[in-house]
Amino acid sequence: MLPWCPEVSSAVGRHECPEGPEGACTPLCTSQIGIFCSLSRQDQEALVKAAGHRHVPAGAVIFKEDDPADRILVVHRGRIKLNHYSAEGKEYVLDIVEPGEIYGEQRLFSGLRQEVNAVALEASSFCEIHKRDIEALIIKAPEVGIRMLEELGTKYSRVSRLHEILSINDARGRLAGYLLHASGEASAKGLRIARDTISASINLRTETISRKLKELEAEGLVALEGHKVIRIIDPDGIREIFESSE
Repeated sequence: MLPWCPEVSSAVGRHECPEGPEGACTPLCTSQIGIFCSLSRQDQEALVKAAGHRHVPAGAVIFKEDDPADRILVVHRGRIKLNHYSAEGKEYVLDIVEPGEIYGEQRLFSGLRQEVNAVALEASSFCEIHKRDIEALIIKAPEVGIRMLEELGTKYSRVSRLHEILSINDARGRLAGYLLHASGEASAKGLRIARDTISASINLRTETISRKLKELEAEGLVALEGHKVIRIIDPDGIREIFESSE
């Protein structure tokens, strides 16, 4: 079950909490998020009430580089791309935030501003929890701060893996490494991602991505469903390509 996200918006794009029995939100989105799920029902309700709830269409810019880094995004539906553009205008995709994941905790208390853009890859629903509400929560429930540190450690590991993949010169090996990296967080329905997003993530031309994917499909290692779904059929074979590449 996906986390709760209200569907009925007001004129300013915010959402009212739908009422369940006795006026309660059912279920609370925070109950599905690791850093918040240990909180009491009362604390979760207070956090949800203070949050801003948004639904945006595909392509919407949620924030831009140099915007204030003063809130956490909790994604309920859809996917949000985090990207950066070089001085020459080349896009680099740094991460994709999936349903049930959060973004923003790594810079929340740094005093720094956003260093990436956040763009909805598809129609997306999410909550924005402000820094002041997180600070008050950590004072009341220190375990939230500990869980935030654990989340940071997990994200650091993901970045380290991506750096390892980018160090591979061989295009086939780099793509294999990325497929293993991304499929670890994909659903059983396969990795749902556009070719140009893969291209921007591992710095290979879109044409190269398409050609190498067709090679992998011909070898029975992956199955391609349309232009956005990749199912890994033989993960050991993909891993062998990655580990034998330089």
